[in-house]
Amino acid sequence: MANLSSRLCSSAVLIGIVIATLFYFSLWVYAVVIFCFVAIALYEFFTMVRHRGILVHRPLSVGLGVVFTGLVAWRSMVEPGLVPTPIVGPGATAISWMWDIFWPATIVIIFIRQFTRENTFEALGGLATTLFGLAYIAALFSYFFYIRSTKIPGQGAWLVLYLILVTKMGDVGAYAIGNLMGRHTLIPRISPKKTVEGFIGAVLLSTLAAIAAQPMLGAQKIFGQPATPMLSALLGVILGICGQLGDLAESLLKRDCQVKDTGSIMPGLGGVLDVIDSLLFTAPILYGIFIYG
Repeated sequence: MANLSSRLCSSAVLIGIVIATLFYFSLWVYAVVIFCFVAIALYEFFTMVRHRGILVHRPLSVGLGVVFTGLVAWRSMVEPGLVPTPIVGPGATAISWMWDIFWPATIVIIFIRQFTRENTFEALGGLATTLFGLAYIAALFSYFFYIRSTKIPGQGAWLVLYLILVTKMGDVGAYAIGNLMGRHTLIPRISPKKTVEGFIGAVLLSTLAAIAAQPMLGAQKIFGQPATPMLSALLGVILGICGQLGDLAESLLKRDCQVKDTGSIMPGLGGVLDVIDSLLFTAPILYGIFIYG
């Protein structure tokens, strides 16, 4: 009960922050909140991998992640006015900075950082882990900027809220159904507490949430078609499955690093990475369905 109370209190605070950021504050505040989530999650990740004996330079790695997130904000949120466009040259955007400059420069920078170390122990592990952490957290969570900056006027904030609601209801379903009815372990070697019943409960609750939250989609199409209860249910199933895969992915990393939680900043929930793990998988999936579906 104590753990449940902590979960509920932390969840209430997070819900308040999300709603205020999306609907009551300026776009700059939304960007700052995303930067903070990315920075803290990266710090937790690079702290976690040190338990595995992999040496990474945390301040440098976190800084690179924030820079990348800033470039995504620069690219995607030119409307409704985070920054003006074009930038620097005629028709220029930050997309060229991301792919033509940022990633090559990042590889060079982390190599130079390795050159300054006293030994070569775990050099390859440090290089690979740094790049993986940036891709896993900074790149995937940056899709929150793309979803927020939809071309449909006034719709971006609702789409972000829709994503969070459907994904996190899946987490609630996994936790509740898993604790009440869980009998069959899903993948014991990764997470002995996750059950098949919890997985089914997660998908079911995400599906119901997607149907109930369909009005949030407004004019946004699903797989290129106007939203219907059937398409909403299908979208809920996809997001429910992907959210649980994201949760399993983080559990795999934590099991390998032999840690229970990535942090303790959120009582009852763990660290920031523990909170956003499912969203790291669902955000790019939802964006892809909206844009390419």
